[in-house]
Amino acid sequence: MTWIARVIRYMGVLGDPQLEPNTIEGLPPFALREAVESLLRKGWIKTFEYIADDAWVDYARVDLRHGRSKLRLEWDQDSGGSVEGPRAVLDELHVLDPWTQMQARHLPH
Repeated sequence: MTWIARVIRYMGVLGDPQLEPNTIEGLPPFALREAVESLLRKGWIKTFEYIADDAWVDYARVDLRHGRSKLRLEWDQDSGGSVEGPRAVLDELHVLDPWTQMQARHLPH
């Protein structure tokens, strides 16, 4: 495949709504830790981890990669935990189902 064909193919997927970034928010720190451990067992690779003295006390961040997919798991005391990544990847993160389903039940109607 020529480099021009690769660029055209890459540009074609940019508008795909499944590849647009999305975020799951309001997660407790232990849910993020469980998610990281589960994803690492499933073949995700840790590309960054915040490892200062206050890691998982005041702030935490772990970046993961699996193929071309990237996730950013982040937590702080003020805003809670979040996972950011492509919508299609987040939809497949069943490890977070207990937390996301619990949030959905507590949303005001």
